[in-house]
Amino acid sequence: MAQPDTRPVSSTAEQTVLLCALIGTAQMTWGVVVPVLPLFLDRYGIAAGLLGTVVTAFGVGRVVANVPAGLALRRIAARPYLRTVMIALAAVTACTGLAHSAGALIGLRLIAGVLGGAAVTIGFAVLVAGSPPGRRGAVMATATVVQMSAGAIGSVLGGAVVGFAGPSWTFAVAAVPVLACLLWDAARPATQYWTTPAPAAPPVAGAPKVSLWRGTGRTWLLVALCGLSFATFFARFAGEQGLVPVIAYGTGGLTPFTLGLATAAGTLVSLAAMPLVGRWVDGGARARLLVPGGIAAATGLFLLPLMHVPAGFAAAIVVYSVGTGVVGILPGVITGDAYPAEAAGGIVGLTRTAGDLGAAIGPVSVFAVADLAGNTAACAVLAVLVFLAVGGLIAALPRRQAPVLAGAVS
Repeated sequence: MAQPDTRPVSSTAEQTVLLCALIGTAQMTWGVVVPVLPLFLDRYGIAAGLLGTVVTAFGVGRVVANVPAGLALRRIAARPYLRTVMIALAAVTACTGLAHSAGALIGLRLIAGVLGGAAVTIGFAVLVAGSPPGRRGAVMATATVVQMSAGAIGSVLGGAVVGFAGPSWTFAVAAVPVLACLLWDAARPATQYWTTPAPAAPPVAGAPKVSLWRGTGRTWLLVALCGLSFATFFARFAGEQGLVPVIAYGTGGLTPFTLGLATAAGTLVSLAAMPLVGRWVDGGARARLLVPGGIAAATGLFLLPLMHVPAGFAAAIVVYSVGTGVVGILPGVITGDAYPAEAAGGIVGLTRTAGDLGAAIGPVSVFAVADLAGNTAACAVLAVLVFLAVGGLIAALPRRQAPVLAGAVS
């Protein structure tokens, strides 16, 4: 006769942090190694011009994997599926340090992109589907905090390993946090998320059954969610990781060190705001947070090239960071509100694919605008795109949210 499961049962909060950590450590496998790729190419005599191809191969893998990985959740149990993908991701990442030829490196990064995209899509879909309706804001805020923390830890970890053991070992070390989180789940599994998603709160006796998202409404909502994902990834890769350092070291008057401090300040302020924002979301706020969040993100981007003193430039970065942090919580919450749990995989896969396309198109497009019309025009393009995408999502929300929100917070 089967023995009962005697493993300790973890709290709901711990289970949420664990699932967020699984997502965050999957993202760390590329966040840790991307900065060392130029050094890795140089060590083995691989042409530096291939760096773009190596990075693009990883991005292509993500685009290819997102939607199929999400849809497969309808047929495959989530826990063994995610564990298998993450073990494979850890193995491929670790083995990349052994690649001493351009072809092998590009091939391994392509496979890592497929596995990494699949892991994050599966993780987010499970998180959205399994989060309790009245706690989705807190869950998504936790995900944001864990992801930001994982990114910061990854940067430090990558730099330390490169300095101590060289770029090849960075790939192996990047896989260790993934395995640590898998062991954590083996010892104290996130049962709430691996079993049937939490059901919605029961309707009030005698109240009419109200569905605020129907037919074409859900279609337009999906288009709006994809548009926001495209715009935020576009701005992140073209702005944060592309144009912002160029402006900072030029008219902004910052150095690499002070830009790092400004970025860290934006991250810390955003982290401090997340618990409060999560509570507001769980209290029913949707458009009421999207409006100021979108305005802050767009304003920060627009002001960057106009700030000619370091303090002003740093303030614009903080405003942008807080705005995008607030906006970033809401798509997952809205997805959970609007779509049944079994649809979460497909929705997350589509929105992440839209985001990855924005990441691929953004840098080329924005630097083309900067070359033709200057940095101010390029930042204006970013600001307008983010503003319009947030506005599109607000327009796609139902005009009457009260019945859904009443059930969500009961």
